[in-house]
Formats: sequence, C-alpha cells, structure tokens
Amino acid sequence: MLSKPPSILENGQGLFGTHVTLEDINSSIREHMKTEIQLTSDSQMDVIGDGNGFSSRVILITCNWSIHSESLPKKMVLKIVSFVHIRELVEKAISEGYFKISKEDEEKMSEQFEKSIQLMHNQEIRCYETFKSANTDSQRFLTPKVNFYQKFDDNNSTKGFIGMEYIERSDIKHTYEVCTPEEIQPVLRAIASIQALSFTIPADDFKRIEDGSVYIQTMNGMMSGEGMKGIFEHTKKADPERFAERITRIQSHGSDLLNLEKAFDLNRFLGIPRNVFVHGDLWSANILWTSGDNNVFSACKILDYQMMHTGNPAEDLVRFLSSTLSGSTRQSQWENILEQFYGYFVEALGESQEEIPYTLDQLKQSYRLFFPVGGLALLPLFGPVIDVKIKIMEKEKAAEHRQISKINRKLSDSLSPFL
Repeated sequence: MLSKPPSILENGQGLFGTHVTLEDINSSIREHMKTEIQLTSDSQMDVIGDGNGFSSRVILITCNWSIHSESLPKKMVLKIVSFVHIRELVEKAISEGYFKISKEDEEKMSEQFEKSIQLMHNQEIRCYETFKSANTDSQRFLTPKVNFYQKFDDNNSTKGFIGMEYIERSDIKHTYEVCTPEEIQPVLRAIASIQALSFTIPADDFKRIEDGSVYIQTMNGMMSGEGMKGIFEHTKKADPERFAERITRIQSHGSDLLNLEKAFDLNRFLGIPRNVFVHGDLWSANILWTSGDNNVFSACKILDYQMMHTGNPAEDLVRFLSSTLSGSTRQSQWENILEQFYGYFVEALGESQEEIPYTLDQLKQSYRLFFPVGGLALLPLFGPVIDVKIKIMEKEKAAEHRQISKINRKLSDSLSPFL
C-alpha cells in the first residue's frame, strides 16, 4: 500500500511544526544570497506575530553564521507557509455552529485551501520579483528587502518560505487599534506608486501578476453561501443587541448588496480603461509601523502580497481605511483622503502617461460602489481572527482589547454607508 504523500495541511517535522528545515533555508541562502556561509543550528529562532496571519508561521532568526561576515544580516524574518491558523479558525467555526459542512465537503475545502495557499505564496514571490525588476527605489513601494525564498512547484508541495529583512523597533497595529490620517500618508503614497507602476512596467510583467492571481476565486469562496453565513452569525453573537438587526437587514438585500460580479468588474462598469495593481489584503496587520515621539506611528513596510491582483483603484483604499481609521474619522474624511491619494497617484505617474488613467470622480465612485463588498470582507478580521489573537494575549491585555474587539463602533460604521 502506497503511503500518503505529505501535505502542507498537516504538521511537519521541521521548524515549529512546519515542513521546512534549516537545511532547506541554507540551500535557498546559497542560491539567492550567493554565499557558502550557512546559518548554524546555534541560530536563535522565535515565533513572532502568532495569531496575526492566516496562512503563515513567522519566525525571527537571530543569525549565527558559520563564518563571521559584516555583509550578512544579524537578524532576519522567515515567513513559512503554514495551515495552522486557518485550520484553527475553521475548526472553531464548525465547533461553535457558525459553519455547517459535511465531512466530504470539508475534505474538498481543505484540498482547495492547499492549492490556493501554494498559488498565493508563489504570487507574493512573483510580486517581489516584479518590483525588483522595475529597478525602482523599493522605499517608494514600502516593500521589505527579500533575501531568499522558495516557491512551490511540481516537486515541492510542502516547503514554501520567504526570508526577508528585520526592521528593528517595528510592530503591527491590529483592527482594534486606531491610526490617524497623518500616520497613514506613507501607505497612501506607496499604494499610489504601486498603481503607477502598472503603467510603466513591460506588458509581460503585468500579465504575470494578472494571470497568477487567485483573488477572485478566494473572495468568491469566502463571501458565498455558508462562508458568509458563518461570518454573519459570528458577528451577531459578538454583540446581538447592536448588530443582529443590522446583519438581518444586510442579509435581506442578498445579491443586490453583495454583487460580487459587479464589484470585481467595476472598471468596465465605470469606464476605467485599464486595471491597476492591487495589494488585495491591505489591512492594518499587514503593515509594519515604527513609533516616534509622543507615541506617533509611521508606516515603514507593507507586507503579504499573496492576494496581489489587477483591478480597481479603490479596492485597497476601502480595506485600508476601514481597518485603520476610527469609524467617525473615516466617514468624515474619506473624500479628503481620496483627494490626497489622487494627488500622490498623479505625482507618481510623472510624465510616463499622456493621460491620467482614471479621474478623481471615478475613484470616489469606485470607493462607494466597492464599499459593501470590501467592508463586509473585513468582518472576519473584526471577529474570528481577533478571537484567536486575544486567546494568546495576557489576561489583562485581552480584557482591555475585548471591549474594542466586539466590532462595536468600527464595524457599525463600516456597515452604515450601505444600510
């Protein structure tokens, strides 16, 4: 009887329950960093950011190199593709009755997850390769420096990882934390620069990103049928008095409100002639922040490009503003912020385009039309993901954040524009 091949859906015998070993890392370092110097087993490895990501195990490596070299990094971040967090979220949803699924369908869903995760990882690497080939200052895009990586392929279905720079004194801000309009300006500039890149890179590079995307399939899977029903039920339970009636009203609108086909084809609907690069997963926990004087934060890096695709210019803005700003700030200032962003976009285009690809009015229309889908897509980040994050917090800190993570004002404001 043939043994079952290893699967990324299962724990492995490598680092922190993954299938990736130190030998795999050193092999990739040799290939991409062009050195025979290796990380030794004395290198310290610690899991960081546990509970923040859906599909990865993030590890801080304090490097102990086989030969000392000032040219090699002292610390690196290793992101390994892992199913641990997704499995925990799905099992929690099933056990609590939010998500009903047969054993057969659960197995099919797991197979789809496995394939999607592999494609998403390869898409992220493809993005970094594209940014690098553009021969443009990476600081414009706020992308981290990638030292080494390994893609999935026909001969490798379990070992996908990226080794990148470590930014000292940086951290993420979760959805229960609030940013100011001033703090988000660097990210707005980066989004504008990435969109402008859509019009300056070779057509073949643009098509590689376009063809490699699994964004629409992933969103359709998440926001259709039982998936969205489970998310709605979790939201109702989080604060029944405040959200049950709102969620019921949203559900009553059905496909008129959650028109995914229209949401993913807004450019044609609004007469925008070309798609732009879209990060696709731009929420607060996918941004690294550094703190300065008076507890003022500054965005320094944008992470996790697995959902990168080509689409409408407002997609990232809906997700980003909804997950970072307070509800009242977003509602009162979204037009001003979009006007700032449009100025950054025009500036980033420079003289590369005779005509600006879309108007400010089209951007504002796009924002309003994409908001129902983009806003509701954030519900898991205010509910199940926060539950996982709080579970690993210290008791006092968890109690403090649980009051905010009841989706209260921010989720209410996220829903109100289309109720």
